[in-house]
Order: sequence, then structure tokens, then C-alpha cells
Amino acid sequence: MNTNILKKLIAALRFLFRRRLKITSNVINTPIKDFHYAIDINNVINYGEAIENEKGQNLSKINKGKIHPLFYTKISWQIIEKLNNYLEIPIDEKILKTIVHQSENINFYKELLLPANLVVKPKLWSIGPHKKGSKLLIKFDYYSDNELVATEYSSGLLFGVKCIGGGQSLGETPKTIKINETPIWQEQIEIEKTLPYIYAKKAEIDAPIHTNPKFAKSIGLPDIILQGTCTFAKSVSLIVAKELNNDSSKIKAVSAKFTGMVVPPNQITVRLLKNEKKLLYFDVLNNKGKAVLKGGQIML
Repeated sequence: MNTNILKKLIAALRFLFRRRLKITSNVINTPIKDFHYAIDINNVINYGEAIENEKGQNLSKINKGKIHPLFYTKISWQIIEKLNNYLEIPIDEKILKTIVHQSENINFYKELLLPANLVVKPKLWSIGPHKKGSKLLIKFDYYSDNELVATEYSSGLLFGVKCIGGGQSLGETPKTIKINETPIWQEQIEIEKTLPYIYAKKAEIDAPIHTNPKFAKSIGLPDIILQGTCTFAKSVSLIVAKELNNDSSKIKAVSAKFTGMVVPPNQITVRLLKNEKKLLYFDVLNNKGKAVLKGGQIML
């Protein structure tokens, strides 16, 4: 039997005979404590190093220390990975370990001046059933000097976790628009085997599915997968370089849905699908031509 087929079969059997985890939809009523985060030029540059391109270009350095549009995901992950430290009623840790990033939507209201002391106000915004588990959406409001500077909506798939009680939401949720256009241009980015580990260290965005092969396979994945925010950030950096002359200060919002997994080593293809001057549409394919990121938007 082909080795790859055997690996997939073993992964499928592990997933089939796993103990099914469950979560109730009324979890979104659980209050979350505020999170305080001090940000300076050093951690901004460090994040940029995790996603610099093949030419060694760091978008934060090019933009004289301004934060990368995806930097806020570094902050929100500090909350997500230790969510029980902030929830008044904790969630089973085994459930939290199954989180697979599903979508991101970040709106920027004001330029963040460094250094800054951010106050993050998170809320469990919505939860509902998904064919592969449960979908959880968390909203993060970022304040600096009592002013709202950004809002992030981050959704995750609780892989293999059954949602009990139907879906619930505290308000409207962001929508992604799929564009089927002939690409204006496309460019490939090499994804090395070590990138999930490098990104986990420098961006501090980690989970067992990204750096623990044994755990990843135990829940039905073929191997560790690249962080979705890394794929997203590298794609945004490329588009900013090609379309905005490396000037990210014009960006008012970014969003995308993660529709596939990148198993390193790999090669992703970033495709600009449409340019409406104030809105850029893009998607990202893996080395097999499958879309791993859809509905990508950069609003100017």
C-alpha cells in the first residue's frame, strides 16, 4: 500500500475512534477579563522577522516601525491560548487544544503610536455547529489611551467538538465575499518545513496542531500545519509590496477565510483577483492548487 495512503488511513481511523468532545452554546455568555499588552518597536520588528519575504524585507522596518496589519493576531492569540485564565467559567482544556484558525477580520480606526499600552476587551461573540466540529467567534476591541484603535473578529474551528444547544450570537458577524476572477497576477511563496516553529517562536502564535506532530495526527490531521495567520500575513505583505509600494499605512481593514491547511514543506500561490482601487481581492492556493485562503480582502 502507498505510504501516503496508509498515513491518511491511520489518521482517519484515529479521528473516527476518538472520544467525542462537546461544548454548549451558552458558553458565549461567559464574561472575559480585560487583557493588557505593552507594545514597543522591538516586538513589532520581531513579528516582522517571522514573516519577512525571500529578499529579507521586513514590512515593519520598511514602514519605520509601524505595526504589520496582522500584528493584532499576535496579541489576540495571547488571550486565546490561555483563554481559561480570563474566562470566569473555564472551558475543557482538551477542547481548546483542538482550535484551528478559520477566519480573520480586522478593522483599523486609528494609527497606533509606539510605544503603547493596549487594553484589549474580548468577548465570546458567537458559536455554532460546523460539519467538522464547532465554530467559535471571538471579538477583540483594542484601546490605546481610552480610544478604540482596532477591532478584530477571530473565528476558530473546534475540530471534532460537537456543539450542544444550537448556535448563538451576541450580534452581527463579519461576512467574507468570494470572488471568482481570472487573476491579475500571481506569485509563489516557498513554505519551509521549519516555518511553523519559527513563526511560533517569533510571533508567539502556537498550538499543538502547529508544532506537535503526534498531537496533530491524534485528531486526524496528516501532520503539523502552518498557522493560518502566517499564510495570511505573508500574503498581505506580498500584496502591499506589489500594489502599495510597501506602504501599509493606507490599509483600513483586512479579512480572509482559511479554507484549507498548508502542510509544510509546501509552496503557496498568492493571487490578486480584483483591484477596485479602494478594495483588493485575493486568494491563496497550496502546491496542489487547492485554495487555503479565500475571500481575502484589503480595504484602503
